Amino acid sequence: MARDVQITFDCADPAGLAEFWAEALGYQLQGPPGDFASWEQALDAMGVPPENRNDASAVVDPEGVRPRLFFQRVPEGKTGEPRTGRPDAS
Repeated sequence: MARDVQITFDCADPAGLAEFWAEALGYQLQGPPGDFASWEQALDAMGVPPENRNDASAVVDPEGVRPRLFFQRVPEGKTGEPRTGRPDAS
């Protein structure tokens, strides 16, 4: 049974981290949707303003084996405990 997996990272610079991890892991930046030749064209067509164009980025394994990595901008640095996906035991 095939299962799609994505790992999501909260960060301040999605494009910068996506480029770094693509290079480090041999991944590639995810291409634009549909028939768009570039992300710039896609974002223009979607009406995304320039100040929001680095809100998210993703990299994919060119062989489609390893998980997709998704980077999303968050407004401030993290100050609390790491999120583990598990409820507190306390």
